Amino acid sequence: MPTAESTSWPGWKFFSGLLVLGLLTKVTISGLFLSPPASLPSAGLRLSEAAASDAGTPATAATAPRLMALLEKERHAVQAREAALNTKEEQLRLLKKEVEERLHELKAMQSRVLEFLEDEKRMQSEHNRHLVATLGAMPPDRAGKLLEKMDEEVAVQLLRNLKGKDAGAILALLPPDKAAKLSNKLIK
Repeated sequence: MPTAESTSWPGWKFFSGLLVLGLLTKVTISGLFLSPPASLPSAGLRLSEAAASDAGTPATAATAPRLMALLEKERHAVQAREAALNTKEEQLRLLKKEVEERLHELKAMQSRVLEFLEDEKRMQSEHNRHLVATLGAMPPDRAGKLLEKMDEEVAVQLLRNLKGKDAGAILALLPPDKAAKLSNKLIK
């Protein structure tokens, strides 16, 4: 019997009604799932299954071979997927190995190219030093004529490596437009 305290809350009837409804729903659902298969309308053998099964065998005995066949079929499907995955993994391992080998080859090739470039740079530097020494030993008018016919970038590199006095003497003997171009490039 409800007390005065429990009835003082206005939603107690609604709340208790929901609790009762929930319990009834739970009992109904539990009854459906715990009832024997023959009592459910969708449970039991279908007509085609009943005709195929023996008249004297129970329903569970007839479904056991079918379940076993389904399980076996699923097992084969899983094994096939596993074999396909193993094949893919092996292919990926081979590809990874091939990529690593090619990467190693490319790194070795890059190292050789860098060594070659360093050797080329060193040889170019030696040639430039020799040419600078030759230009420094020449009279300025002959050195100017030589620089006038050279590529401007090479001439600028050579002038940068000459002593300031020698470079100035050579630039003074060059035509004014050529001397101005070389001087501008020397500044940059």
